[in-house]
Amino acid sequence: MTQKKEALCITWLGTAGVLIEAGHDGILIDPYVSREGMLRVFLGLPLRPDQKAIDKWLARLETKIHAVIVSHSHFDHCLDAPYFALKTKALFIGSKSALNVGRGVPLEEKYLQEAEIGRDVNIGPFSLKFIKSAHGPAFLGKVPYPGKIDQPLTGPHPARDYKLGETYSVLITHASGAILHHGSAGFITGMYEGITADMVLLGIGGRGNTQTYLENVALKLNAKIVVPIHFDNFFISLDKKMKNLPGVNFREFLTTADRYRNFFALKILSIGEKTACNSWISSPPIK
Repeated sequence: MTQKKEALCITWLGTAGVLIEAGHDGILIDPYVSREGMLRVFLGLPLRPDQKAIDKWLARLETKIHAVIVSHSHFDHCLDAPYFALKTKALFIGSKSALNVGRGVPLEEKYLQEAEIGRDVNIGPFSLKFIKSAHGPAFLGKVPYPGKIDQPLTGPHPARDYKLGETYSVLITHASGAILHHGSAGFITGMYEGITADMVLLGIGGRGNTQTYLENVALKLNAKIVVPIHFDNFFISLDKKMKNLPGVNFREFLTTADRYRNFFALKILSIGEKTACNSWISSPPIK
């Protein structure tokens, strides 16, 4: 059956969090709205999801969420995600580590689904494909909190217990186009061989060389649109004015990306604003 080309919209929640929706059907990836303070994180104090903030954002998003997807299990991707799934009775999809965070909530097993590399998963009007990826060298050139979460993560835990687990990119295909969520600023050489996307949601916090990154992700995908994400300071409340993440060097990213303006267009989203993107992804390629 041919899918109806409904308006395909994106809402950025800050960090790597996005809602992708068509009509009244949506999927959430990496929603994180609790925004624990930097001091609490680095002192190793327990982190607690902000239930009021989660409820506020669910009311604001106003769509049927079919699935909540976690690209890796660090706290800024996975602390809130199982609660979004719990409150919406959505599937919770991620690595074994992410599922153990979900079990600690606890989410019922029937709502848990392990991500499988390369396998197409049909959810509502979307088809999802998980692609093995890598985390960027975020902190002093090293990936923070490596390892796996082997047991259900019950009760409040410090950031260090939200270990990385597996890292995925997610290709979301809809009748209106294909969007690639690349939430962590690392890559595996050749990971996008044979894969194309109209738009890439590109995590840029903790990246290495910007030129190398763009050439191995955006250009390999033949993306027409690049949308930077995960550059905001996620230690600051979403109720306050957004600031860039310390060290993200957003200006350098924009300058380097501009060199590729004959290949893709750069679009900047505002947190919390729904953006229709059919016209972006249906436009002819730039080159």
